Amino acid sequence: MNLLDANEPVIGAKQSRVIYAAELQSGFVNYDTKVSYALDLLKTKDKNALETAESLLRSCFACADDSRKRECLFLIAIANTKLGHYEKAIECCDNLLAVNPEDHQSSDLRAEIDRRRRKEAIIGISLVSSGAVVAVAGIVTALVMLTRR
Repeated sequence: MNLLDANEPVIGAKQSRVIYAAELQSGFVNYDTKVSYALDLLKTKDKNALETAESLLRSCFACADDSRKRECLFLIAIANTKLGHYEKAIECCDNLLAVNPEDHQSSDLRAEIDRRRRKEAIIGISLVSSGAVVAVAGIVTALVMLTRR
């Protein structure tokens, strides 16, 4: 899952962005140029870059032939995973697995998404629990101070 863990600076996408911008200005952007630029953007953890990558990939998916739709959908799942949009990412993986249940890359990504969701849920529960403990401690302290008067 190299793209999931990649955290390169956005500046790394400079060359592909220049090519993409030139094609965009000419009025026609090649599929491969869009995908290349999106891939470079997926190598970062910058939210705006990831959202741009996801948008580019959706655009590619809309006009791709069947052989390239799988690639787009898988990369959209990665973008959504990195953005924390796990439901969208799972939907992409499930669609890929519905077409090809033996797609190990998609099933591995699906498992990684589930792992990340569980981890975030545990962290969220811990934060809520910690907040509750602090609140109870504050109430107890206030009550003790009131009873000492």
